[in-house]
Amino acid sequence: MLQHDLQQPQATSSLFKKDLDFSDASNSRNITDNIDTHLGQLVLHHQAAPNPSAAPGDEETAVDTDSDVNPPTNKSAPETQNMLSGITPVVNDVETTAFSKDGTDPQYQSAQSPNATVSQEFTLTSIRANLGDKDAQVALGDMYRDGKVVGQDYQAAMKWFLRAADQKDPVGQRKVGVLYEYGHGVTRDYSMAMTWYLLSADQGNAQAQWNIANFYRTGDGVPRDYSKAMEWFLKGASQGHADSQNDVGNLYHDGLGVPQDYSLAMEWYLKAAEQDEPFALTNIGHNYCYGEGVAQDFSKAMEWYLKAANQGHLDALTDIGNMYWDGNGVTQDYTKAMEWYMKAADQGHSYAQHNIGYLYHHGQGVVRDYSLAMEWYRKAALQGRADSQYTVGCLYRDGQGVPRDYSQAAAWFLKAAKQGISAAQYAIGTLYEYGDGVPQDVWSAKEWYLKAAKQDHTEARTRFEDLHRYESHFY
Repeated sequence: MLQHDLQQPQATSSLFKKDLDFSDASNSRNITDNIDTHLGQLVLHHQAAPNPSAAPGDEETAVDTDSDVNPPTNKSAPETQNMLSGITPVVNDVETTAFSKDGTDPQYQSAQSPNATVSQEFTLTSIRANLGDKDAQVALGDMYRDGKVVGQDYQAAMKWFLRAADQKDPVGQRKVGVLYEYGHGVTRDYSMAMTWYLLSADQGNAQAQWNIANFYRTGDGVPRDYSKAMEWFLKGASQGHADSQNDVGNLYHDGLGVPQDYSLAMEWYLKAAEQDEPFALTNIGHNYCYGEGVAQDFSKAMEWYLKAANQGHLDALTDIGNMYWDGNGVTQDYTKAMEWYMKAADQGHSYAQHNIGYLYHHGQGVVRDYSLAMEWYRKAALQGRADSQYTVGCLYRDGQGVPRDYSQAAAWFLKAAKQGISAAQYAIGTLYEYGDGVPQDVWSAKEWYLKAAKQDHTEARTRFEDLHRYESHFY
């Protein structure tokens, strides 16, 4: 178990009619139910307290409360400050809630956002979290993690998730795992992430079960094992977890850990689609588009793609663009294809960005424009898309949209070649053979031609054999 500070705060407010026992974490929700009304009164009373520096008649009016809520106390704002001082949240001295001396609204003090006013939500959540409420501790951790209510602070987020986890809260345990998985506030550690996911999953947390399955699918922190991935996806799927249901479908679709079965894949996609899971909606569209597990039906494919697109799913937006590009189920229309690609590309979808580059490159639906083609190809290439990297290299080599630059061409070809693009491997070979942008080196040319030839690149095989015969003739 990780070492962390779990000092329990002491409640000092006279509003609490009996001592609160935090020894049993299961009491936390009951405690919250009993004190939420009083906490609300404290904050409302404090916010409504008159400012001594204001002119007569300028005082703020207290907020009306429902008839079934106890009326605010008559204590002054400074007295309220004293009541809360024992439970004011302090996290590693990074951020604190402080009540000003003149009784005005509490101020949030942070190195990232000095003098920002603390929201009522943050104040109440902080108090409840310090009182041992597991849900509030998780919620406070979320606030620090997301940086929407307070300055983003992953270490503070970790501290609050750990407090919930120490009470065996499965959500808190899982979120500790997430911080370890992505290295937020701690050194990235897949093994530690798996440890926390297992603690959560053993309590039946479906999202943690999905996290474990994904580790086995990707081989992060554990040896890749698609059978174990399926086992854990099924645990989450059996609880109705939509992401898990979709991923069970993916493993059946691709035949990973199980025999390939498009019909079973479709069954699981449909289960997830009942919850409007956008990846599942898109996958159903794919199955109809390519006739996998169902009869090919472009109209139904478009119907499912549109359902996912209405949720803003970027793959679906791109797939609709593809339907218009290819004229599948619709009249071929490059202009409409461009419109749909642009919706996804503007949100950073690399495949859509590549396709926009292609349309500009070849003048389909738009006036041919090599400069714009290069711009869009580069956007995708910078995200690591290999075919885009290769095409950027081609434009530099051919001087299309940019001045010819063999050195830049070689750099981009190399990026794509390292990802196994045979055309890029062949292109590097030609640069070495003729000394364009790199020192002329027949041996390096042969090496790259051979790499491409092993992937059945016909021209690369021909050049390799020609160079080999040439060398044999002289040596």
